Amino acid sequence: MASPPPDLLIDDATAEILLRLPPDDPACLVRASLVCKAWRELLSSPIFLRRYRRFHGAPPLLGFLYNIYDERPCARFVVAADAATTFPFSAPAFDQFDLWFIECRHGRALLQTFERHAPARLVVWDLITGDQQHIPMPVPGYPYFCRTAAVLCAADGCDHLDCHGGPYLVVVIGAYEEDTLRWASVYSSETGVWTTSSSIQIDAYVEQRPSLLAGDALYFSAQEGKIIVKYDLNGQSLHVINAPDMFEPTEGIAVTVEDGGLGLAGVKDGNLHLWSWQAGPGGIAEWVQGRIVKLRTLFPILKPLDSLDVIGFQEGTDTIFISIDMEVFAVTLRSEQVKKVGKTGSKYAMAPYVSFYTPDLAKGRLLSP
Repeated sequence: MASPPPDLLIDDATAEILLRLPPDDPACLVRASLVCKAWRELLSSPIFLRRYRRFHGAPPLLGFLYNIYDERPCARFVVAADAATTFPFSAPAFDQFDLWFIECRHGRALLQTFERHAPARLVVWDLITGDQQHIPMPVPGYPYFCRTAAVLCAADGCDHLDCHGGPYLVVVIGAYEEDTLRWASVYSSETGVWTTSSSIQIDAYVEQRPSLLAGDALYFSAQEGKIIVKYDLNGQSLHVINAPDMFEPTEGIAVTVEDGGLGLAGVKDGNLHLWSWQAGPGGIAEWVQGRIVKLRTLFPILKPLDSLDVIGFQEGTDTIFISIDMEVFAVTLRSEQVKKVGKTGSKYAMAPYVSFYTPDLAKGRLLSP
């Protein structure tokens, strides 16, 4: 059998080396594409990029979003500490008034406008490509959006390693003022139409916190995490799940557990309590107490008066985010590893933004070397 030509062997070796460039150093691939034409063609090849994403698996954390209120609402984006020195483009221009972050998922951020002399709208913003779509509220003339929403990829069979440019859904959980009827409405980017699918009586405030996507359902926080509102994507129905009693004096957030199902995490008495929603006797689901993580062991620098708050969760991982006096730490639950990822001006809620950043998505937004 004849040996491959030398230049082909060199190309294969180059591809294998470039395949191993770390995705959490987001400038690597983009800057490597500037080395020469051959590298640029390789690093922009759909075949190579599919291999790259499959090789590395879960997209890396590039930053996170949070809100502040300084006389007027303002959404902000903070570059993750690991990516701060190598971030290949300027941070998205969220630092403007009358824009409120809701959540992000599958490479998109979902925000809401609060313009004083214009109807409120939802904004679906791809932070990597810069693409934005403005969506009217599901209820015409509704003065402002006072409940919550979620955004998710709608492509069939997608592995969610590269959802940029694909179809998406926006799910709104809404209500009229002083009305206990909560309704769900779904927007499809493919049809451009809102469809009201379900309603339920809930005498609780549904919060503007990031939702959790677990299996074929979205989970929204209500009444400071003491109630979980489930939206079944297949059955298009709403359900209510009460949190365990231990969350009465504290606040929990929805997380996924090891089998991919629903869980809850919350801080009480300096410890992180984990619960899972499991089928009990007779097939009736119930909360089961899981691990208790001693946070003061993980954070020996904690002072007695320091506040501990669980403010976020990274889907597809076992990583939660804890705020300690506005500083944000990522805690990997299985290994109990801790890493500082940034600082916010708020301890209420944040959402990690995860995505691969590859040369095909740069679109001229690369910062000058």
